[in-house]
Amino acid sequence: MIILGLRPEVILGPLPWYCLSCFTCLDSCPQAGDVGEAMFAIRNVAVREGNIPKGILVQAQSLFESGRVVTPSRTALINREKYGLGKEPAVDVEAVQKILRKTSFDKLIYRVS
Repeated sequence: MIILGLRPEVILGPLPWYCLSCFTCLDSCPQAGDVGEAMFAIRNVAVREGNIPKGILVQAQSLFESGRVVTPSRTALINREKYGLGKEPAVDVEAVQKILRKTSFDKLIYRVS
């Protein structure tokens, strides 16, 4: 679609987010093209241009703020102990934020919201 001049429809629409990153396309492509890598590149451009689905944006912001993509539920924490996994592991939020700032991740996720 991009080659055919439909770049805005691809970059600003939902298409980049349909890919599940399962790499089944690698097995199916008769030209041995790396469709998965192309989709990652398209997603990177989409993000730079402000196209981030709300759910992904919320997870990204959670990662920056808490060091976790998803906060474990109370039930999950109880089950950890029940199954002998111990308490929830600590997260060095400052270290996570340092890495994300170094890559400008924070600028991407907070300029969009």
